[in-house]
Amino acid sequence: MEIDLRDRIEAVAAMRRDLPPGPVLPEYTFIENGAPVRLSELFAAGKPHLILYHLMYWVQDDSFCPSCSMWIDGFNGIAPHVRQRANFVIASRAPFDRLQEWAAHREWHRLRFISDDGPAFARDIAAEDAEGNPDSTIVVFEKEGDCVRHVYTAHPILEHRGQGIDLLTPVYALLDLTPAGRGDWDTSNEAFDVWMQAR
Repeated sequence: MEIDLRDRIEAVAAMRRDLPPGPVLPEYTFIENGAPVRLSELFAAGKPHLILYHLMYWVQDDSFCPSCSMWIDGFNGIAPHVRQRANFVIASRAPFDRLQEWAAHREWHRLRFISDDGPAFARDIAAEDAEGNPDSTIVVFEKEGDCVRHVYTAHPILEHRGQGIDLLTPVYALLDLTPAGRGDWDTSNEAFDVWMQAR
């Protein structure tokens, strides 16, 4: 059964690679270190693909999603490997200073961070609804000449512990190896802080 699952995952990945080219996107602008940066400028020379994870942030609570943060904890470890083949950034609706502060708190030192310049980008990729409610989102873009195309978007099914993009975190995969599985466990920023203080 596990071999069948592996084969199905590989078949879905092949189908994803065969999707038709997506629409050409406008030149979205972000903020990085106090300066504007355009979507097309997130592509390093010779790397036509960009993977962007949109970190959930609640403006009214000034807080970041603990599940997104757990995924990004893992991304921080593997970022040097991913960047050998593709561009990789973390975006958020949080102000850049606040995003940078959270990244330092979580010790994310191997990732590139940008803040959305207004709500247009997040809403266009469905990372935020019209009321400002965020949704964790991973998006892939492809650059062809001067054009940037949307290639792929995925969101988790949060009521089922991240199913939908749960393959992006090793935490769930490791817990699923145990007899108890992941059960109703969920991560929290407070538990992370306790662990950090106990080191």
